[in-house]
Amino acid sequence: MPFPTGVPSVPVRYSITSPAGGGPGEGTLQLMPTVPAIRIPGQEGVFTGGGTYQLVDGQLVDGDGEQVRLLPTNIPGANPAMWAWLGIEQINGQQPRHFYFTLSADQDEVDLGAVQQLAPDLAQYLAVPGESAYDAWRRAGNDGTEADFLASLVGPPGDIAAANDYTDEQLGQALAAEVARANTAYDPAGAAGAAQAAAVGTAVADAAAKANTARDAAIAAASSDAASKAGAAQSAAVLAAATAAAGLYLPKALLTVDSFMGQPGTKIFGHRGAGMVCPEHTEAAYDYAIAHGLQAMELSVNVDSEGQLWCLHDLTLDRTTYNTGALNTYASTGVAQRILTNGRVMLGQGWTDQPMVPLRRMLDKYLGRVVLFLEPKGNDAVVPLQTLLATSYPHAPASVIWKAHVGTSFVWPKQQGYRTWCYVDDGSSNAVLDGKDAQVDYWGVSTSMPSARRKEIVARGKPVFSWPVYRRSQRAALEADGVVGLMSSDPVYVRGTTAQATASRWDQQVKESGGTPQTDYNVDAALKFSETDGWVSINRARGTYGLGRYCPIVPGAGGYRITVEMKYDQINTGDLNVHGGLYFAKASDDPYEFNTINPTAGYHLILRHNGILRLYRHVTTQTGGIQLGAADIATDAPVAGQSMTIQIDVTPTTIEARRLGNAAWTTGPIADTTNRGGYFGLSNGSISDTAARPHWRNLMITQL
Repeated sequence: MPFPTGVPSVPVRYSITSPAGGGPGEGTLQLMPTVPAIRIPGQEGVFTGGGTYQLVDGQLVDGDGEQVRLLPTNIPGANPAMWAWLGIEQINGQQPRHFYFTLSADQDEVDLGAVQQLAPDLAQYLAVPGESAYDAWRRAGNDGTEADFLASLVGPPGDIAAANDYTDEQLGQALAAEVARANTAYDPAGAAGAAQAAAVGTAVADAAAKANTARDAAIAAASSDAASKAGAAQSAAVLAAATAAAGLYLPKALLTVDSFMGQPGTKIFGHRGAGMVCPEHTEAAYDYAIAHGLQAMELSVNVDSEGQLWCLHDLTLDRTTYNTGALNTYASTGVAQRILTNGRVMLGQGWTDQPMVPLRRMLDKYLGRVVLFLEPKGNDAVVPLQTLLATSYPHAPASVIWKAHVGTSFVWPKQQGYRTWCYVDDGSSNAVLDGKDAQVDYWGVSTSMPSARRKEIVARGKPVFSWPVYRRSQRAALEADGVVGLMSSDPVYVRGTTAQATASRWDQQVKESGGTPQTDYNVDAALKFSETDGWVSINRARGTYGLGRYCPIVPGAGGYRITVEMKYDQINTGDLNVHGGLYFAKASDDPYEFNTINPTAGYHLILRHNGILRLYRHVTTQTGGIQLGAADIATDAPVAGQSMTIQIDVTPTTIEARRLGNAAWTTGPIADTTNRGGYFGLSNGSISDTAARPHWRNLMITQL
């Protein structure tokens, strides 16, 4: 749709070409103003919002295949008068990238590729024009040349004796205040007296020497402007005193990066806090990880429109909150008071909606106590994070690992003394890694990277960490490849080797540690909780869900029994042979799916919509299961919404499945000892219509 009559617009073009092969890039470019709304003289209403445009054959086009046109940022009389455009580029298979630019109304056409910064380690600054100080002086009613303006800035000489007295008095006050602050803030262990005495002794002597030197220099050079020189001397003296004192009693890390990495065994870090158990990057997720003994966790960082840093993985709020749009378009107060995370959608409605958490709160709470992986996700968060650490947390390098993608710069963190973790893409070449090697302390590889490639990166000689790990089977494979650190979204389960429970509490309506959906951080694969009566289900065609919380099952001398209630809320009358059930006796918690070649073998029980009960053994060499027992077990056809109780007995020599309610509804003991692993889970079996999916409740594991 064209702009209204009288509203200027500028046509823009943008093209992307793949650096690998030279073909056209594909993806989207979201364009939005950096202000909520724009008022243009002579036009009704306001101009607000933005647009998301496709890159077709590498070229930017609107929804009608036409060239994109944008409002200029310098329209006369517009309110606000100064603003810019934000572009968020999402090229398929790559990290999102954003940039800022301005448009002039007198431009015939603008190539967006020519007005943005392309180097990922450069801050995205935007020049904003304004009047000079001389112009402001003239506008205030003064008259004269620039020389007159400069002369007006020079005041009469001050009283040097008074300035010196002021310097000494303020220095003493500053030292006393700094000592009191330090004792209060940084001496929780009870050593305030000793730290104070040492700090005062060293700081006073050091500050007095620097103040006297600065004062003498000021007296000699201050004939024309003594007051100014004394002020500079005061600032230098106070800064020197504070620096000297800080070296004595700034907080010391209770756990440093080097001491943590020096501990034996595989290191477990909290991925997004514990993002597959608690709403990711919330205080609840971080507290959960630390409460369960983790000594390291990840904090991803983005910035709002006022420059405040928040713990958030994505550039936008769309995926993890009930709001939409880029975080950097929201005010700090709005984020703090109005935005809630939507963890209930993936983790269960038993969760209370959690607020977003400012980075400062987490640094004040955990810096020095645990190792923190800090990563600025957006380019506009880099400089604010660097500034915050340098000015407010100068001791951070001892216990912080700077985390970043291989495509970004590591110059600043290495200059500041930080350890660095560089995570790479599955397809990153050796040449790319070689170019970063001198600035990297630890490499990062994904769980999707082929094992052979992981081993090659391990062979480079630096510690390698992997993400995101939420299965014990992933841990085993990564450790076999030589990976020494695991960024885990379910760290309590991944680090463990035993079952955490023998009976379900699904009535709590919250995801349990050890629950392993087919895909992590995926709403569709998540376990769904009913509003009443403690039922759970998998709202995904042929979906499965591992129950690692109860695994591995520890058998008694006679084996073990799995008991669970099951129901179908809707019967598929068009095909009564469809079925759901359970899989069990697997040696690993790797994913299972019916009628698919699975990584490890086991058994599965099915209960068809016509009431037929069967046991199968599945193997790693064929898709179909191997039927066990002589014949189908005919039970009463399920009734929609009616509970049925299923039992599976696994003894050292046999397996047996039964449906309670009739003594004849059993397979009887079947002699089979092929699989005796302790991992099991829920299965939608052959059901692709999720309305007819099974539901389960009241799971119990009993030793025989």
